[in-house]
Amino acid sequence: MTAIDPPPISSAPRPGRRVRLVALDLDGTCIDAQLRLHPRIRDAVRATVAGGTPVVIASGRMYRSTLPWAQELRVREPLICYQGAVMRELPEAGDPELDGVPLGRLLSEEGVDAATAASAVRRARTGGWHRQAYIGERLVCEEDRPEAHLYAGIARVPIHFVNDLEHAVSQGSTKLVCVVTDPAEADRCESEIAAALGPAARVTRSLPPFVEVVNPRAGKGPALRRLCRRHGVDPADAVAVGDAPNDLDMLELCGFAVAVHTAPTAVKRSADALCGAPEEGGVADVLEALDLA
Repeated sequence: MTAIDPPPISSAPRPGRRVRLVALDLDGTCIDAQLRLHPRIRDAVRATVAGGTPVVIASGRMYRSTLPWAQELRVREPLICYQGAVMRELPEAGDPELDGVPLGRLLSEEGVDAATAASAVRRARTGGWHRQAYIGERLVCEEDRPEAHLYAGIARVPIHFVNDLEHAVSQGSTKLVCVVTDPAEADRCESEIAAALGPAARVTRSLPPFVEVVNPRAGKGPALRRLCRRHGVDPADAVAVGDAPNDLDMLELCGFAVAVHTAPTAVKRSADALCGAPEEGGVADVLEALDLA
């Protein structure tokens, strides 16, 4: 981590090694706040894939929420979802479906255990924070609150309501999320949930209102390391682009890291270069600067 912000991609030193894999976050990196994919980013990612460089999507989103974007970008690699808690192949003919969405072969899952999930639900109730779980690729809530619909609208998934979320997570949960729209309250939620769960969970943020609880072994970085091993790629030969705290382990893993210039200071200072926001086509600038697109 540098003491000052890194340079923009247009003037940053280039990687000293040939880029053999690219890892991209989605929200805030490829997709803007209005859920739009800039045509330059779309075309640059497609060109990178067509040119033979694997592109990996690493997102906090559910698989069923990540899949449409991956298909639009025409990536071919397994999807890293739920902050790295799940990795699935792209679907093939004959794969099972859920609510009409095909589910590719599950490669790995590191969910939150039942006791930790129940503790997270109880602490969120005490704090008055909206809480939701993810069970079998379903978004599960116990209260019909605006925060649930905010999340569902961004993820473009339906909500499955239950009477008792603590009971619903009795077999564990892929991850849990508190949606807290007030910034100061979201900070308090993150701090108090992390203190309550201790080493039993990792608490991080994707978008500012989303306080995410995952298995401490889960992360975009560990999942990406497994994919690199599958390809026989040294992570030192990989490039990662991200914008949020949940991207830090991925940025730190790769030999060349790029942060969106709107990212928090800690994220920017973990990077080798900065790029523009999604609406500015920043990811396209990165791929073009590295002669990948």
